[in-house]
Amino acid sequence: MKKMSFEELMNELSKIADELENNSLSLEESIEKYQKGIEYCAECRKILEEAKKVVVTKMSEGEEVPFK
Repeated sequence: MKKMSFEELMNELSKIADELENNSLSLEESIEKYQKGIEYCAECRKILEEAKKVVVTKMSEGEEVPFK
């Protein structure tokens, strides 16, 4: 799997949610989508934890943290 950005992961999660809510998938497809969504959620969580570490470190050092 290509390394996706947080935004790309969130977009994919949104698509998966839409597909699951649509009720047009088979049970097997729904399970596959759900599992993929869990993987994307875990990756998002990792990215957010890393971002939090950076912000906390910078703030404890008294540095201003620019937002992008």
